[in-house]
Amino acid sequence: MALKDILVHIDDTPQCDKRVKIAIQLAKQNKAGLTALFARADPGLKGFEPNMAKRHQAHEALSEQIHGKYAKLAEKAGVELVWITAKLPSNLEQLMNQVIQQTQQADMIIVGQYDEKSASGSIPEEMPEHLVLESGRPVLVIPYAGDFKTVGKKAVVAWTPGRESVRALNDAIPLMTEAKKVKVIAINQKKKDKRPSGVTVDQAAAHLARHGIKVESDQFSTRGVDEGNLILNCLSDERADLLVMGAYGHHRLRQLILGGVTQKIFEHMTTPVLMSH
Repeated sequence: MALKDILVHIDDTPQCDKRVKIAIQLAKQNKAGLTALFARADPGLKGFEPNMAKRHQAHEALSEQIHGKYAKLAEKAGVELVWITAKLPSNLEQLMNQVIQQTQQADMIIVGQYDEKSASGSIPEEMPEHLVLESGRPVLVIPYAGDFKTVGKKAVVAWTPGRESVRALNDAIPLMTEAKKVKVIAINQKKKDKRPSGVTVDQAAAHLARHGIKVESDQFSTRGVDEGNLILNCLSDERADLLVMGAYGHHRLRQLILGGVTQKIFEHMTTPVLMSH
């Protein structure tokens, strides 16, 4: 599927510049439209207050200020930018619902990793996890640390036979069409199991090759190292600028339950990560 409609989440954090520049780069590369959604909560808001009108005005003014800065970057790159200002929510749950609603018209979502050290309470801590599990769209999560000049030139795909990996692999194809190298890895893949176990790592790599992508495959055994750390080590060894993986988990009673590997990557990512569920 071609990327023609990209949504990037906008807030007033320092890390926002990084993901907007990546969003503009990907929109230009794919000749896609870019929608910027300004959505944040007011951490000082405690329910209904007599100065609500002023808070809403300040919210709108901040959005316009940030819009002006990013509109210039998009125009310079020749990217069509649509700016949406979400209404000032009364709480973080309402904010999350606003964002999820807007994702329904996008091909891909770009959001930032939660940074506990600079958090102000304006963004939900588990926003990326919510979006991955609830939006029905691939989510590109940009780490708060590091500088990424490219995304998808050197990619690692963490492969596990199953729906989540299949979704992630195919959702990532538009990001990898110009890749210099893509490495598909499987961890602890069983070779002697006579029961059908789905597509192998070699078959997954062959699928990418048929799309004209330069790809190779490999298999690893943890041997005392947990899978999350093994993936992170592989990213470092390959000097990758993108990790592609399925997100294993489910959402029940407003509480997220994610697989251990997925959560490990969310907490310790060192490179942009495209996740699908």
